[in-house]
Amino acid sequence: MDDRIDIDLSMAQASAERVRAALVKLRATHDLGRYEYTRRIRIAPTGPAYSHPVLTLNTSLWAEPAILCTYLHEQMHWYATWYSHTNPSGWREIWRSIREAVPSMPIGFPQGAENEHSSYLHVVVNYLEVAAAGDLLGEAAARELAVKNFIYRGIYAIVLREWAFLTALYRRHGLIPIRPAGDLSERDLRLAALMEEAPTR
Repeated sequence: MDDRIDIDLSMAQASAERVRAALVKLRATHDLGRYEYTRRIRIAPTGPAYSHPVLTLNTSLWAEPAILCTYLHEQMHWYATWYSHTNPSGWREIWRSIREAVPSMPIGFPQGAENEHSSYLHVVVNYLEVAAAGDLLGEAAARELAVKNFIYRGIYAIVLREWAFLTALYRRHGLIPIRPAGDLSERDLRLAALMEEAPTR
């Protein structure tokens, strides 16, 4: 009996290569180096995008600006992790202030993250993503992309609505201006690579 099977991976490979080509083009067009806290990237055609332990992109997005924002979003997880471990008191104060200002967070797809903690974390990460995208694409374009993003819709709405408050809060505790990746030491980058942020309480 012949039990061989012919499996065609050409579509998955083509999808991954399309995202790879888009990222290569974006890196040639924009100064992404300042926001690249990791340069180990994986493309998983059918999986979700996520930040750790290896920054992973999927192939669900086609437009280059959306791919750019997803890439920045996952890089900002690394930046937020670094900040939380190097500025634990500021990290706790940021969380306390956000919880006071926004006592109820959307939870669950597509409005929020998978749980309350992750939704609050994304008030930080989504802000940093929009700020970085604004630096590269212009503020108006970055805000438009955030409004149109189907994932975390409710969190992006909060971030844009509370932009002035969050900007003052993050600036007061040194989260912004976003520190360029090139300014971080090897130790800093090892902290950014940790799987968990510092405690919030």
